[in-house]
Formats: sequence, structure tokens, C-alpha cells
Amino acid sequence: MSSDARDVILDAAFRLFIERGYDGTSVARILAEVPYSKGAFYHHFASKEAVLDAVIHRFFTAPISTEPDPAASSSDLAHALVGDYLAGLDAISPFASPGAYYAFLTAVAPRARDALRAAYSAATTLLADALEREGHPDPVACAADVVALVEGHGMLAVLRGEHPDGGELRAAVDRTLRPPARG
Repeated sequence: MSSDARDVILDAAFRLFIERGYDGTSVARILAEVPYSKGAFYHHFASKEAVLDAVIHRFFTAPISTEPDPAASSSDLAHALVGDYLAGLDAISPFASPGAYYAFLTAVAPRARDALRAAYSAATTLLADALEREGHPDPVACAADVVALVEGHGMLAVLRGEHPDGGELRAAVDRTLRPPARG
């Protein structure tokens, strides 16, 4: 069975989870949307929960770079995080608006908490390590601020009915990365 079948099933499941919610989507409903048999579904996924785990990975955690060049600068890492975030929103655009994406994320947060925490923790640690190499006075707090800024900027754009502005977000990240003036 090809990975194409797996991807088609994931795409359909994600769209249905967005439209109907996880609890409102059955395996039968997913199968009604794809040209594959129940056997093909279970060849790729042990359960509906396994599909949700794969959706969380593909659309929420995989886009977050956690293994970039260890010698990369904090600016490079932060800009990669912005790029990953924007690419993630673009990847879900065929399935849902950014607002529906956030609604889905909020609804499945209890099920996805560990995976999301691990991805964001890894990204924050990479950024904090780079800031520490560069001599930033509070690398851990600054890295956490950058990660929160990226997510928060996206959420505010959604509330305004806009797609996050990459240039605006990168500029805000650059301001956050600057060490505080010593006085």
C-alpha cells in the first residue's frame, strides 16, 4: 500500500476533523471520503486515534524545525521558526482557514498536548542554546518569548481575519532577540 493512500486518508481525516470535530468523525465517514477500503485504512492506521496522532504530527508538529544546524545563529533559528509557522499555515489552507485550524487545535489540545509540548520545547531549547552562545543575558526567557510571539502573532492575525504577515513577524522577532540595553 503506497504512502499516497496514507496521505489521502490523512487529508480527508484532517478536513473532516476540522469540519465535524474529532468526536463527530467516524472511520466510516473518513472511508466515505476516500477511494480506499477499510483494509487499506487499517493497513496504515490502527485506529481513529492513530489517525489523529498522524494528523497532529503532519500538520502541527512536523513543520516545527527541531534539528537545524547546531551552529546557526539565534536570528537564523528564529526566522526558520517563523518560516515553519507560516509554511504550516499554508499547508493547512487547502483544508481549513487559520481560524478553523486554531479551533481544531484548541479542541484536540488535551490529546495533542505532549506532542505539541515536545516540539515547542525542542524549538525553544535550540533557540535558547544559540542565544546563550551569543551571550544573551537571559537566553531561556528570550527563546520562550520568541516562540510565544510567533504563535501569538498568528493568533492575532486570525482574529483580525488576516494571514500573518511574515515580514512584520520577522521584524518583531528581531526586536525581541536584541539583548536589553545595559544601563
